[in-house]
Amino acid sequence: MRVLLLSPHTDDVEIGAGGLVARLQSTGTHRFLWVVFSICSDSLPAGWPRNTLEREFRLAAAVLGIADVTVFNYTVRSFSSHRQAILETLIALRRDFRPELVVAPCLDDVHQDHATISAEAVRAFKNSSTILGYEQPWNNIHFAARVLVRLSSRDVERKWLALSSYQSQVFLGRAYLQRESVFALARTRGGQCDCQYAEAFDLPRCVV
Repeated sequence: MRVLLLSPHTDDVEIGAGGLVARLQSTGTHRFLWVVFSICSDSLPAGWPRNTLEREFRLAAAVLGIADVTVFNYTVRSFSSHRQAILETLIALRRDFRPELVVAPCLDDVHQDHATISAEAVRAFKNSSTILGYEQPWNNIHFAARVLVRLSSRDVERKWLALSSYQSQVFLGRAYLQRESVFALARTRGGQCDCQYAEAFDLPRCVV
């Protein structure tokens, strides 16, 4: 299966779908392409290297075993102004990579950049690919957990190790970059499908 991972910003896929990526990658039977649309240079404190988050993203991707990555640097909170360019990028990926599964932010994500990537992903891939939308609870007022992916403890541990690559965000005290938070959400979703751990996704489109 060809799997396209869409991150509006560095760390989004790891947070919302790191367990899914770990589970799929461990089989050795899938091909991945991971696209990041912003390395959030303008969101870093003054004096920090502008490529800090790109460097940390590449470390996280390596932890998850994904080598094929593409990185853009759209300005944070400006994606809606570049909607057509983003759509054209996705259409090119549809033509050239031909993903069977697209993993993107969920449709109910209220962050403006996430909402742009989600909407354009549905527009680009609605007729060709299954689309899973990952959750980020602080951005979701509503979330339809239509798909639950069971995870092993090893999958969740790899997700956490990937997130641990973002030491700049740990330093800045991001609440979602705490081991307890990662495992607690996975355990909550696991309880919804009678297992120890899981991740939840909405399902804008299923093409089989």
